[in-house]
Amino acid sequence: MKIKKCYIEDIYKSIDLQETDVILYLGGRIDDDNLYPPGYRKYLKAKIKSLKPTKIICHTPWYAKKYYEKGILTKHTKIDLVLVYYSFLHGGLLNHTINPVDYGADSHAYLKTLIDKNPNIVYAVYRCPEDGCPDLMGIDNDRFCGDYDLNNVKYFSIDRVYSPKDLTEEELGHGGWTRNATDGFAMITNLVEAGFKNLNILGFSAFGSDEDQSYHTEFSTGLHVGQKYFDLSTTEDQLAEADILQSWVQTKKIKNVEDYGKLMYYLKEK
Repeated sequence: MKIKKCYIEDIYKSIDLQETDVILYLGGRIDDDNLYPPGYRKYLKAKIKSLKPTKIICHTPWYAKKYYEKGILTKHTKIDLVLVYYSFLHGGLLNHTINPVDYGADSHAYLKTLIDKNPNIVYAVYRCPEDGCPDLMGIDNDRFCGDYDLNNVKYFSIDRVYSPKDLTEEELGHGGWTRNATDGFAMITNLVEAGFKNLNILGFSAFGSDEDQSYHTEFSTGLHVGQKYFDLSTTEDQLAEADILQSWVQTKKIKNVEDYGKLMYYLKEK
C-alpha cells in the first residue's frame, strides 16, 4: 500500500494527544543493559505506576520489547504510539546499537505483540528532510498482523537540525552553530515546542554531559567498537543534548522519570 505523508501534528491527533495528557516518552538508552540493573528497574516500574501516564510513546518496536522484557513496563501496559525510521521497513538495522544481537533484520518482529496489547496502536514511520521525503511511501501490508487497521500506519517528516542557543536561555557552552539531533531528541524538542505541558521522559541521557561513563557499555561492532555513548563520532551532538535535557528538567519544561542518585545506588549495589 501507499501512505501519504502527513504533518507531525497529525501524528499527535492520531492518538488524540491533548495538552493536558501525562505523556511518557521512552527512548533508546534502554539499549545499554548495564544502566538498568534489577533494583533500578523495579524503581522505574513503581515510578511509572505512580505517574499514571495517559499516553505512552516509544521509539522503535525493539526498544519497546526491552522495556517489557526488563519489567519496566508491565505486560498489560499499552503503548499508544511507536515510531520507526523508514529504512527499517526494508531490513535496515538500528544504528549505534550496543548489542546488535538483540535486534533482528525484521523491524516488525515484535510488532504483533504490541498490536495484541493495543489493537489501536499507531505505527508512525518517519523520514528526515536530508533523506528526501516523497509525498507517498510504499509499505508492505504483510508486515502487519491479523485485523490491524492499516489506517493506523502513518508517515511523517521530522527536521533534526537545531542550535543549542535556540533551545535554552542559559549558556551551556555548546556554541550556536547548527547540528543534527538524534531522532529521539528531535521528537522531544517537537513535543516541547508543540506546547505539551506534562512530558515525562525515560531512556534518555538527561543527567548532563558530565555523567559518569564508567558504567556505560562499550559498543561492540561497527564503526564505534570500543567507544561509549558520549564519545561517538556522528553528526549528532550527544553532549549538547544531555546538557539541554538536564536544563529542561531543572527548569521544569520536562520531567525525567529516571534518577541519577538511584541509578548510582543500584549500580553499586549490583
